[in-house]
Amino acid sequence: MRTLFAALAISLIATSCGGGAGIGSSSGGGNAGAGSLLNVQVAGSAMSKVRPTQQGWVGMAETLRRLTDYTAPDRHLVLSADGAGGSGQWSPPAGWSLIDFAVHPSGHISAVLANQVSIRLVRLSATGAVLAESDFTDPAALTDPYIGDEIYLRNPNALVPHATRDAVRIAPVGEQLAMVLRTGRNAVVAYRLVHGAAGYQASWRTLVEPGVAIGSVFITGGTFDPFSGLENQWRLAMDVDARGRIAVAVLMNRTELAAGHAQHFGEPVSPNVVHGAILTVVAENGQRSPSTVIDTGRRPEIHAVKWLGDKVAVGGRVFTESRADGTGWDGLVAVADPYLRTLRPIQLLDVDRGDVVFDFAAAPGGQLLAVGSTGYVQNPAGASISEDAAPMAALLDADGKFVRRIPMVSAPRHNQVRSVFAWKDGRWLAAGMQEGPGTHTGDDNLALIKANGFVRDFRADQ
Repeated sequence: MRTLFAALAISLIATSCGGGAGIGSSSGGGNAGAGSLLNVQVAGSAMSKVRPTQQGWVGMAETLRRLTDYTAPDRHLVLSADGAGGSGQWSPPAGWSLIDFAVHPSGHISAVLANQVSIRLVRLSATGAVLAESDFTDPAALTDPYIGDEIYLRNPNALVPHATRDAVRIAPVGEQLAMVLRTGRNAVVAYRLVHGAAGYQASWRTLVEPGVAIGSVFITGGTFDPFSGLENQWRLAMDVDARGRIAVAVLMNRTELAAGHAQHFGEPVSPNVVHGAILTVVAENGQRSPSTVIDTGRRPEIHAVKWLGDKVAVGGRVFTESRADGTGWDGLVAVADPYLRTLRPIQLLDVDRGDVVFDFAAAPGGQLLAVGSTGYVQNPAGASISEDAAPMAALLDADGKFVRRIPMVSAPRHNQVRSVFAWKDGRWLAAGMQEGPGTHTGDDNLALIKANGFVRDFRADQ
C-alpha cells in the first residue's frame, strides 16, 4: 500500500473560491452473499444509491472526478426491469447534474437535477422514458434569513450553494415528493411537492436552518476525495417515513450554524458544543419541531439519516483520536428521540482501523443495519485517505451498539458500500464501489481516478 498522506488541511469561514458504463451480471459471489440472487457489476462507475422497483431496481452510477471538478457530479441512472442485470440507462441533459432520485409506488421515478444556479425535477417511467419535467422555482428563497456577513455569499440568488451542486435530497411520499435543499444563501429548506399537469408544485415549504457562513477546506495536495469530506459541511442528510415526516441532519462543523440557529429559532446551542450536527423533524403538514443537538465531542462528518419508528438514527464518521498511524476515525451512530430532544449514548464503530457509515436500514426486531467502509488510514493532521479500504456492513442494536459484522465481497483496492435498502424474502440490496482510488492515487495519472460499481443482494441473518 502506498503511503497517501498530505499536509495539514486548512479550514476557513468563507465561501469556496475555488458517461455511460458497461454493465454485467452474475449469480453467486460469496456473500455478495451466501446464496446471492443478484450480483451486478457496473464497470467504470461507482454506485452511490439503489432502490427496488416493482420488478427490479434503480441505481445511481457516478463517474469519479478529481477534486477540482467535483462541484458538478457526473451521474446517471441504471435501470433493471427484471431484478437482474441493468437493462437501461438515463442521463441528464448537457449542463445539468443528476443529484438524487426517488422511486414511487406507481413505478415512476423522480429525479432532481442541478446546474450552477437552478434545480429541475424530472418524472420518468420505470424504463427511463421522460414523462414530464419542470424547472423548480422558489422566490421565497431570496428572502430566507442569513445570519452573518453576506459578503461571504458568492451567489445568493441560486438554489444551490456555490461550492457544490450536491446539496439536494429527495424521497417519495406515495406519488408525492419530499425535498430538502441548501440554497445559495446557505439556508436549508424542506418542501412537499405534488406532481400534476404543471409539473411539481410545492404544497408547503419550511425553513429548517437559516443561512450562515460556511467554511471552505483546502488541502495542499491530492486529486480525489474518497468520502467527499471536503464538502460535507454543505451537504445534508434526510429521510422520510411512511407518514411523510422528514428528518434532516445538518453538520455544524466549519459553519456558524450554532449561533445562527440559536438566534433565528430561539433554541440556544450550548457554547460547549463545538463539533456535531443539528437534527430537525418536519411533520407531514410542514410543521417544524424544535431541533435536537448532536454533540459528537470531536470533528464528525454526517452521511446518513434513518427513521426508526419515532426515533431517528444519524450516521457518518468522527475523528476520535489523532493517532500517528492514521487510524483515528471511527464510524458514528447517534440515535435520537427528536420529540423529546434527547440522545442515546453516541456509539463509535471501530470495526477495523478507519470506519465510516454511509447508510442505514431499519432491520427486524428494532435492530439497525449500517453500511460503509472500513480498514482505511488517513493523515492524522490532514485529509488524505489511503486507497486501501474494505466494504463494511454491520448489524447494530436499537441503541446503535455494534452486534456483529456481516461479511461482504472485497476487491484489492478501495471498497465502499454506499447504499442499502430492504429488498425481498428477507434480503437486502446494497450498492457501492470497489477498486476505487485514494486521495493521491491519481496524482501522477488522472486515469487512475476510477472505480467499478456493484449492486448485490445479501442476507443479514446468516
